[in-house]
Amino acid sequence: MGISKSNTRWVVHYQAPCTITEYVQEVGRAGRDGNTAEALTLVSEPTGWLEPGDRQRAKFFEAQIQALQQKAQRLVSQIPPEGDIRDISQQFEHGAISLSWLHSVGQLEWVSPFQYQLIARAEQPLRSQASASQQMHQFLHSRSCRWQSLLVAFGFRSEAQRLEGCGHCDNCYSSGKARRTAAN
Repeated sequence: MGISKSNTRWVVHYQAPCTITEYVQEVGRAGRDGNTAEALTLVSEPTGWLEPGDRQRAKFFEAQIQALQQKAQRLVSQIPPEGDIRDISQQFEHGAISLSWLHSVGQLEWVSPFQYQLIARAEQPLRSQASASQQMHQFLHSRSCRWQSLLVAFGFRSEAQRLEGCGHCDNCYSSGKARRTAAN
């Protein structure tokens, strides 16, 4: 974290991040100049943890996320049914993160990049969200497109469904390479 060098080409995780958000923030440090960059995350099999301390760290972050989810649920009753994320961020501690979580569980939709609208539960049941550590474990061990997985994790399900595969992640590249080999 803290790297602001535009031509960073590699991000390597010796320890897998505990959350998808943490992962995206860290890999987002590479390729800021628009050129190709790569990320590598090392995991051990079958547990997916490189060292026992990772489990303790994951439990800590899981508790933090549960606290944030509780704050987000309380925020629903305090904010207007529609509004601007900038206003909510100024009025409420962790307001923007809470809005993001509400979006990921189907209680909020983005009308524009800054405008939100709450969705009444009667219209759409609350989607369950896997625990952060389970979500990261699923992401690391998935055989599906990584970009699709990230879109789903951040609540952009319809966008993920429209994407047939990015063609660049390890899973898409491997399956594309296998199709090219079979075609020859």
